[in-house]
Amino acid sequence: MPTKRFPKGLLRAVATCLVAAIWLSGLSAARAQDTLRAVAVVNDEVISMLDLVMRTRLAALSSGLQLTNETQARLQQQVLRRLIDEELELQEAKRLELTVSDQEVAAMVEEIAKRNNMSRDQFESVLARNQILPSALENQVKAELAWRKVVKVRLVPSIVIADEEIDEVMARIEAGRGGSEINLFEIYLEVDDAQMDEDVRRATINLLDELRGGGNFSALASQFSQSATAAKGGNMGWIEEAQLPEDLLSVVRDMKPGEVRGPVRGLTGYYILYLRDRKPIMGDSEAVRLTQIVLKAPTDGQDAGRAALMSQAEDMRARIDSCKTADQIAKDSGAPGSGDLGMMKLSDLSPALKNMVQALPLEQPSEPMNIGGNLAILVVCEREGGTIDRERIHRNLIAQRLETLARRYLRDLRRKANVDLRL
Repeated sequence: MPTKRFPKGLLRAVATCLVAAIWLSGLSAARAQDTLRAVAVVNDEVISMLDLVMRTRLAALSSGLQLTNETQARLQQQVLRRLIDEELELQEAKRLELTVSDQEVAAMVEEIAKRNNMSRDQFESVLARNQILPSALENQVKAELAWRKVVKVRLVPSIVIADEEIDEVMARIEAGRGGSEINLFEIYLEVDDAQMDEDVRRATINLLDELRGGGNFSALASQFSQSATAAKGGNMGWIEEAQLPEDLLSVVRDMKPGEVRGPVRGLTGYYILYLRDRKPIMGDSEAVRLTQIVLKAPTDGQDAGRAALMSQAEDMRARIDSCKTADQIAKDSGAPGSGDLGMMKLSDLSPALKNMVQALPLEQPSEPMNIGGNLAILVVCEREGGTIDRERIHRNLIAQRLETLARRYLRDLRRKANVDLRL
């Protein structure tokens, strides 16, 4: 009789239920019942105490925090707020008939594990040792992927940046020649209602306390920030200081590299800001720091071999979301010529390569290209000097507009929702 095989997704779901059952069996009947009670109901969908406990533990683990009773009490309100937002995001995706497959979730969890230099099994062992169910991370990932799809379908097509807007930014930058380009990180908490202002300010102060206690900025941003940059650990990338809104610019212009400031009251909420680095805007001699990933071409020249190599390159390219990831992939490949190429003047590059590098956004991979008979992927990790980059300004304006629209969209979902808090 043939052996019946069960889908991996089903086995993982059964395993999760068993782990949850075992975890609950270690509690008294009263505590187990309390763990399963609802802490919030969002349009008839329940968020349980178990969901809140697991996610708070995940937030503490990823942020490098000791989960004391005091830390848990400080984090729980903000964790619950994030869980409510994620439930609204999932419900909106469902309404729009946008789905996230188990394979998409698994791929992103695999990528998170790789960023931490672990396999998925090793990563889940770390979660288990900290009494965290894998579903806590998987549910967070699913909500993030679903919201990306909502934003892509509903908001991206509506964004149009006029030439006059770009001209205005260019004029401000030109007037500030000799000013700074900055690598800025943010944690943003929105104030939906004026009556919530003090609560949000206190939540921001709680996160500041965790940072001062040794918490990791990027990890806290990933878990708690309500900005689109949360997906990148709060990293806003390299931007001209003049592109910041005035409420942030007045604070950032006096910050030194490595400094954290907050709470900063912005137009729609509170910020915690971390300035990683600052450099002057220079003249016309542009240089870039490149990371290169080389895939050696097969020596037999067979089409099948080159097709397999291209497939491998596309897989690598899909995994690159930052220079840190690119550097790790380059290191893992072990191929000669892979790695950080250092600072290079654009004038030293061939015309075709120069044009490609100039058009490539920071920390985004190029298409696989033929270099010396091999395939290569390039990532621009830093730019210095050069003329004002009109295309980069255009991209930044799109990102800012998209951020504003996404915040407004989620705020409207909150206001229309029926949310019953029971914590």
